[in-house]
Amino acid sequence: MKVYICFFICLAVLVTTVNCKGTKKCGRNEVYSTCGTCEETCAGKPEACIAACIEGCFCKKGYIRRNTGGECILRSACP
Repeated sequence: MKVYICFFICLAVLVTTVNCKGTKKCGRNEVYSTCGTCEETCAGKPEACIAACIEGCFCKKGYIRRNTGGECILRSACP
């Protein structure tokens, strides 16, 4: 009986963990990635960029950040 209880507790923890990872909300024109990198902004590409995977929201293809941490816009919409 204890084995079943332990099994169901472990299963519940696993399901909760998987569901939490899949609920990342990103802004308009953004997609969630587990392995992104430095993003280009209207001011240009960052001079220093660490070549490592960064988890988070990134601009969709064809979009860049208006400014660091800003919204994703079409490159042609840069001021």
